[in-house]
Amino acid sequence: MIIVVLHYISNIMATIDIPDKICSHCGGIRWKTEYRKSTKNPENKILIYRCSVKAGESYSKWRLQNLEKAKKYNIELCRIRRANGHYKTSKEKERNKQKAKKESDTLCDNYIYRIIFSSVDRKSLNRSNVPQELIDIKRKQLLLTRQLKQLTK
Repeated sequence: MIIVVLHYISNIMATIDIPDKICSHCGGIRWKTEYRKSTKNPENKILIYRCSVKAGESYSKWRLQNLEKAKKYNIELCRIRRANGHYKTSKEKERNKQKAKKESDTLCDNYIYRIIFSSVDRKSLNRSNVPQELIDIKRKQLLLTRQLKQLTK
């Protein structure tokens, strides 16, 4: 029986765990998958499994031998991830942290909505279903818990 678990896509290849398939290189069960063109028929694509450790080692070796190509590849990869929303610059991360800190300090409605939605199934509840009284009660509850923490310190 083969159980496949998908992981975050690093570079172009997806990483999966296949417990029944053990690598002779490192003894692991993590594999990178990629599609390559068939040598017999270029229109067909073949699924290839590579050991994730060995794939990382071979990429590191290639990167050292081809510094300019690797730099272009990394720039292109960052551009693609940024366009898809997977990649953020350090300025964007810092801005998001400051915004989250400000929201949690002032207990604004967006922060309280996030707290309410984190404890409830999102499919059964949306913003329009949450009354303002519930937001006010949750805000008072958060203020009280913060005051209790300050008193116990």
